[in-house]
Amino acid sequence: MNTRILIALIPVFLAGCVPTYTLKKAGPTTVANGAFTVQPTSAWNVVPKDVSRTEWEEVWTQNGPLLDTVAFLGGLPEGKSVVVQKKKDEQRVPLFRANMSPEDLASMVEASYRTRGVTVFNVESVDPVEFLGGPGIRVRFNYAPSNGITKNGDCVLRIIDKKLYVMKLEGVSSHYYAAAMPEFDLLVTTASLKK
Repeated sequence: MNTRILIALIPVFLAGCVPTYTLKKAGPTTVANGAFTVQPTSAWNVVPKDVSRTEWEEVWTQNGPLLDTVAFLGGLPEGKSVVVQKKKDEQRVPLFRANMSPEDLASMVEASYRTRGVTVFNVESVDPVEFLGGPGIRVRFNYAPSNGITKNGDCVLRIIDKKLYVMKLEGVSSHYYAAAMPEFDLLVTTASLKK
């Protein structure tokens, strides 16, 4: 009898271990701890926060984080990193500086992947883009993580008042990246600073 009760309770205990996704509905919504606002046209799942993300970051997905993600980084102050780093880490991402050039910002994006073990990373282009009401840059890239499934990405960055604002799309190159690109472009276009 006790064994049956224990077996019946296992799913209840395991359900408590599953991360809880929340739904962001279409329409204006704040992101990255309220740092800025975007206007998605479809619903997205907010990926639960974990220890691998900074306090300025929020991540969404439509099909699961292994297939597609949109990440928002809002108001990263000078002297902080775009990724969580430990002092003992051998490879480190450069700390953000407000006077970083577009090339420095692109290198910082690349380093954020390389420190996670990505050995194949290609910057396809670095172009100007309008973001948060002013000039920013757009870094297009592709990479092959350790699981071997090639992903494409776009990272839009802008420095405002010595703080870094970022939106990044990445998705499996076979389908998910291209499918999410129109929505990502709309998010970039509609992004506005918190007033």
